[in-house]
Amino acid sequence: MSSMVREKQSDIIPLSRLDVGLICNKALSVRFMTQLKSDLDAGKDVFPSIFGLDHVKRRLVEILMTGHGVLLKGDFGVGKTHLSNAIFTILRDYYQHNRVFTNKGCPVRENTIHLYNYLNNNDVIAYDNICPVCRHKYIEEFTDMDSIMTERVYLSEGSGFARVQGNEDIEPERILGMYHLHRYAEIGDPFDPRVLEPGKIAQSSGGVLFVDELGLLNKEAQYALIQGLQEKQFTPANSRMTFPVDFLFVATTNNINEYQIHTAINNRLVGLRVDRVGLDDEVRIVKKELEGKGFNVDFPELFLEFLVDTIQLLSDSTVYLGPRSSIRASQIAAASAVLEGRSVVSYCDVKEGLHTEITGQADEETFSTCTEMLAKDFPSIRDFLLNRLPSIENVAAYFDLFDDFDSALENVDSEVISPLEEMLPEGERKRSIVISYLDAYVRTCP
Repeated sequence: MSSMVREKQSDIIPLSRLDVGLICNKALSVRFMTQLKSDLDAGKDVFPSIFGLDHVKRRLVEILMTGHGVLLKGDFGVGKTHLSNAIFTILRDYYQHNRVFTNKGCPVRENTIHLYNYLNNNDVIAYDNICPVCRHKYIEEFTDMDSIMTERVYLSEGSGFARVQGNEDIEPERILGMYHLHRYAEIGDPFDPRVLEPGKIAQSSGGVLFVDELGLLNKEAQYALIQGLQEKQFTPANSRMTFPVDFLFVATTNNINEYQIHTAINNRLVGLRVDRVGLDDEVRIVKKELEGKGFNVDFPELFLEFLVDTIQLLSDSTVYLGPRSSIRASQIAAASAVLEGRSVVSYCDVKEGLHTEITGQADEETFSTCTEMLAKDFPSIRDFLLNRLPSIENVAAYFDLFDDFDSALENVDSEVISPLEEMLPEGERKRSIVISYLDAYVRTCP
């Protein structure tokens, strides 16, 4: 028998055979805190794909460790969704390393420890944490503990992680779930799993409920979240039964939609402002996004800095340009280099990426203003390079001795460009990259 089969069998066992001393009995926020501390003590970066935002990361985990829900506020593309995904990863790792069991077939994956404590110890507090389906199936119709099967809990999409994409068409039933009365009439058993259609809250039980763009949910859908947030329970539509639930709640809102979040829900969350990262961190983000695209071209560091700096500088002049604009502009620049047969991204490619992305964000009303802004306010690459590489002016003077740039390249030797090369980071000390900077400084890109 393979180890995979043995592991799968050991994940489904009768309640009577559970070693209760080894089973997790922690509340969800404590599970999160336990895994977080374990990761940090091991020197692990729990937000590996998020650069900067150190104070936001700290406050986010502090809030969730208390069991309260958090509302991440900020502009488009500042990393709110990435932060939320990192929280799920931390919690998912907890379940990989710690044994948490649920009653097989439980619609909210409640911790089996509650059923065990009630049946073994007549613990009335534990009874309140047992869902109506499990009460009926395992208490009201109790035979023996050998017949109650339990299964180990792992988190995945729809099973410990649920996402709601905010829009005005979301109905409360999508969040709360619902009892299908027609199925109940046909089947006759209100506890039959075919009667209850779990909603997002049930799907997130034991894990994370993530609502993206909370302000875009209609009033009724927002109110559907309140019972779960405040009382750690929910009542499906068309039902009088209340189900216990435990989840971490993370929601996001863009600044323009924040006012649409109703006071009743806003009052139950801790708001956390997420600002745009600085130039250096945004450059790191853009570089990471470029890595997996397979363009196989060198993107000179200073050109990447210039691109991100330009996006940040021109943002809100006529259109909003967030970090996603920096990412797209850089990828368009790399694509331009590939189409031109270049192994190194040139300044002309960078300009192509910037113009394409910036004008692409304009609508019909702002397009002409946007093109005028690019013609009038577009930063000077010469000034940018001179500020970063002061020796470029002296090296460029050599090229003035020739009729054109290409003729100068045929005659230039390494001694002429070495002062410029020495100012670059070690990984950029390539003739091809030095020449690309000189080309941008000396020649005008159309």
